[in-house]
Amino acid sequence: MGKTYKWGIIGPGNIANKFTEGLQILPNVEKYAVASRSLEKAETFKTKYGFEKAFGSYEEMLKDPALDVVYIATTNNLHFTHTMMCLEAGKAVLCEKPFASNLSQVKQMIDKAREKQVFLMEALWSRLIPSMIQFKTQIENGIIGKPFLFQCDFGFISPFDPYKRIYNPELGGGSIPDIGIYPVFTAIYLFGKPETIQVASVPAPTGTDRTTSILFKHKNKEISMLTSSFEMLLENEARVYGEKGSLKLHRMFHMPVPLSFRANDGKETYIPLEMVGNGYNYEAAEVMACLDKGLIESPAMPFSLSLELMSTLDEIIEKAKNG
Repeated sequence: MGKTYKWGIIGPGNIANKFTEGLQILPNVEKYAVASRSLEKAETFKTKYGFEKAFGSYEEMLKDPALDVVYIATTNNLHFTHTMMCLEAGKAVLCEKPFASNLSQVKQMIDKAREKQVFLMEALWSRLIPSMIQFKTQIENGIIGKPFLFQCDFGFISPFDPYKRIYNPELGGGSIPDIGIYPVFTAIYLFGKPETIQVASVPAPTGTDRTTSILFKHKNKEISMLTSSFEMLLENEARVYGEKGSLKLHRMFHMPVPLSFRANDGKETYIPLEMVGNGYNYEAAEVMACLDKGLIESPAMPFSLSLELMSTLDEIIEKAKNG
């Protein structure tokens, strides 16, 4: 057990609620500060979860010398600005996915973390969840033999509204950065950055993508078929097919869910998993474990993985715009 870390929250919205629910089950956490552009909103969040301080200014919170680490949960378009602000202030950062709006911004964030020697990690919580880790481990251990095909989708119905965050290009909207990132990340996590990328996309009237299907071919000839959509309810599962059968992360694959193997004879076996909390606790625990060791990046979610992910997302988004 390492030291107790004083956590701060920037952007006390829906995702910050889920993160804090996971955070507060950890023994080496002090719920220290929360900041919002609205002091009233910050005060409400502070009272709800028992934080010590509330601020109506991000800058004001970052001046607090006692603050150790900040979780950034603002809208996608603000991740770069708020991360750079925290790093300049010498505060360790866990920033929600997508890390930034494009690859150039991610590179600048990483450069700043290295310059300041301050910890930085993308909050792609799925990476640290035991079910996702076991998904990859079982494949590497040969449960399905040689893997051939990865199929994964994430879709729900959200009626078009130009003012809604997910359809607003100024807020970093679109199905690709919002939910498509999960299938894309999982494919890269399993098989590495794709060598070829094909994209078919349907835009919303605002220009953000509404439904996008993606086809990857990886270096060892694995194929990934991925879809994200705000127009339809999809299976929201992840399955890898191989020569001996298939391995599936069940519905809402990006969350703590059951994992099962189906042999070619049709017999399905569930793989035991030990999980605690709502899943967000694992990424917070990883941050603090890294801080205990004096690291500026996580071995589990390294800068290289965030760079590969954003580089791939940039290419997908560009191809989506072109049809």
